[in-house]
Amino acid sequence: MIRLPTPTGTHAVGVRDLEFGSQLLTRAWYPAPAGTATPPRAYAVGPERELLLAWTARRNPGWDAATSTALLADATTNSHADAPVLPGRHPVIVFSHGADLYPAQNTALMEELASHGFVVVSVLQRGGGFAARPDGSTLDTGQTFLSAAADLFARIEGFMRAGNDIDARFAWFNELWATGEVVAVARDWRDRMIAVADALEGSPADDLVAACDLSRLAYAGMSFGGSAAVSAAHADPRARAAVNLDGVHYGSDLFGRPARVPILALSADQANVADYREGGTDRYYYNDFFYEDFAGMGLREDIVRIKIKGTMHRDFTDLTLIPGKRHLDRLGSADGERVTRLVSRFTLEFLRRFVLKEEPEWEVTDVSHIRAWARRP
Repeated sequence: MIRLPTPTGTHAVGVRDLEFGSQLLTRAWYPAPAGTATPPRAYAVGPERELLLAWTARRNPGWDAATSTALLADATTNSHADAPVLPGRHPVIVFSHGADLYPAQNTALMEELASHGFVVVSVLQRGGGFAARPDGSTLDTGQTFLSAAADLFARIEGFMRAGNDIDARFAWFNELWATGEVVAVARDWRDRMIAVADALEGSPADDLVAACDLSRLAYAGMSFGGSAAVSAAHADPRARAAVNLDGVHYGSDLFGRPARVPILALSADQANVADYREGGTDRYYYNDFFYEDFAGMGLREDIVRIKIKGTMHRDFTDLTLIPGKRHLDRLGSADGERVTRLVSRFTLEFLRRFVLKEEPEWEVTDVSHIRAWARRP
């Protein structure tokens, strides 16, 4: 059995689906009053469960669905469907899933953030992921996105072969922006996330939308959605911060350019098997060209880059909670519940500092005087 970690915040967690027009299907987690009567919902039921199992067969033919994603689908969450909204105005996080994934892929993280007072609205990237509408109809990954993804995966082989050759990786990104199909998709994902924030700032459609405080807005996402989240926060003047969960940045907007907002970039520690296909052992950080000027890379204290030991790419989703995950591709050796709690803790503390403007319990040690000393005539 799988049990999602119990949120550590003081609030109960509500969850509901919201659709803005015909293009923005979202799921929102939010703080709810204590004593909410409705029972917690299952992770995925009905058409949503079937989509998750179909994804397992399509993308992970070596997985036994009954002992992997079916266990996750049947897990009981900590979220109460359509619960009342906690009175007041609450900070907002607009979230994006990863490529060919689903809006609820980080339910454990969403519940933790909502229990601490955030409204988290996760958008379906139309054509790039799958979800079920409230009426039971479904939306799935489309051929246009799959074509762009195939083009990207073919290119990533070249990126991995470049290893620690900085010039080769620099050239790889420039070639991607010149000819890669994924560039336009990345812009679309960014724009869709900003459109969600626009919808939340419009006329209140219900009590949840009315409770959203867009003056305390952040963007977050995983993988391809993490790249889109950083670009959205950089482009949207309302945003205060961005969180990227193990996403390569695919936009040219922050290539050697300073980000407008603070960024938390969490990344995997263990390489995928494919990373060693050429027999090399290079270790490198794929976003080392981004978020700051090249000459000052790594100097900004509000650009926080953290690698979580023992993790692979999919550990930054609820899939890390599957028992025996070490036998599944792109899931690392670290304990899944511990990874989930680490991701939640880092994300929460970062947002408290840069979105809520709370004083942290930690202080970054300043060693800039040594840099100045080393550069003296």
